[in-house]
Amino acid sequence: MKSLENNAKSRKVYSNINPYFFFVMTFLITVVLYSFDFSEFNVSLGTKVITFLIIAMVLNFILYLCFRKRWSDAALKAQKNNGSQSVNTYTLWAIVFLGLGIADILYSHGMPLLGQGNYKEYGFPTIHVLMVVCDSFLLLSIAKTFFLTKVRRLQLLCTAGIALLPLLFGLSRGTIVILLLGILMLFLLTLRKKITIKVGVVIGLLLLFGLYLFGITGNYRMNHDYGHTDNLTESSLILSIGKATNKFTDSNIPKPFYWTYIYATSPIANFRYNTELSSPTASTANIGEFLVTNFFPDFISKRIYPTYKDDYQARLVTNEFTVTTAFTLPYTFLGWMGVCVFLIYVLVFPIVYLELIRKFAPGYFDLALVLTSTIYVLMPFSNFFSFSALSMQLFLPFICGLFSQKRVSNKTMKERKHD
Repeated sequence: MKSLENNAKSRKVYSNINPYFFFVMTFLITVVLYSFDFSEFNVSLGTKVITFLIIAMVLNFILYLCFRKRWSDAALKAQKNNGSQSVNTYTLWAIVFLGLGIADILYSHGMPLLGQGNYKEYGFPTIHVLMVVCDSFLLLSIAKTFFLTKVRRLQLLCTAGIALLPLLFGLSRGTIVILLLGILMLFLLTLRKKITIKVGVVIGLLLLFGLYLFGITGNYRMNHDYGHTDNLTESSLILSIGKATNKFTDSNIPKPFYWTYIYATSPIANFRYNTELSSPTASTANIGEFLVTNFFPDFISKRIYPTYKDDYQARLVTNEFTVTTAFTLPYTFLGWMGVCVFLIYVLVFPIVYLELIRKFAPGYFDLALVLTSTIYVLMPFSNFFSFSALSMQLFLPFICGLFSQKRVSNKTMKERKHD
């Protein structure tokens, strides 16, 4: 009876780890932040944009209510039947990825972490992308095992540290933020009781610290790029480029947090800007390109259509803020028709993908749920279906599930032979 009660309580916590829920929450938070008027770029969104966002959030919330219990139960089952690799296997893979990370440094004659080269051109072509994808999934798997067990935790932490180094070498803040989001979701998934005030405060403080650190690293990279020597806490460059209003500069808010504000609101500002300046119409000539560039990892699409970013370049409120929400590129292709098609994909994808995971890789459902939810958390900022470092991880639960089934089959065969 107590076990059932704990499960019922845990559902109330982790049932919200759901892509549809995060779509609603992040867009809602973004719109609220936009209304604070901390930047001169943030003018009225307009009737069409507001109407679309309301419709999108309502539809996502309805689907969240429909699937929250089903997917929560599947995630709990995946954790109960945790078929994770051994800790030694994790350590072996971490060492392999560290070796590839060192090879990237040698190939690029330095690392972006130390200001040596551009992070966008860092590492072996193709191999670096695959390493980042697999290494990120490894770190999620390590976090899952750490949260679910109390065995060999020190080795797990050391292994995680080794696996994290290749990502730090490249100083890809986006990849690291994505990873931290996934780990936070896994932590919430593994809770067996309601979040207490103490745990909520700790999570809140860690989140604030993470956002502050995000601003500090942004200042570091921008100071390096522009040759500035300002104190990292002053944020003078981002305040100037982001056209911070007196309402923000005169406030007591620590200035590195402006990075978070401008990252959260500039994408919607860019989306609104595009809908006001252009009115693209649907054309059969670019439908194929629209489908590939919006729904395939950029690792693939940029090789099929290498010039698509120039051909369908979004309008920007300022050249420094290139993030444009997941709906902006579809708009530049097909106008509001492209936006509607993309929204339909957003609504359908979790149902198809997660139900396939339930059938073919149920032991990895929790990781698949976290990966999908991470994509939807970041939907207000960019289309992460096309971001290879995240979207290509969606294939790994299937691959791991296939190998897990083979291991079980081989073990069963050996047991039968022994009998």
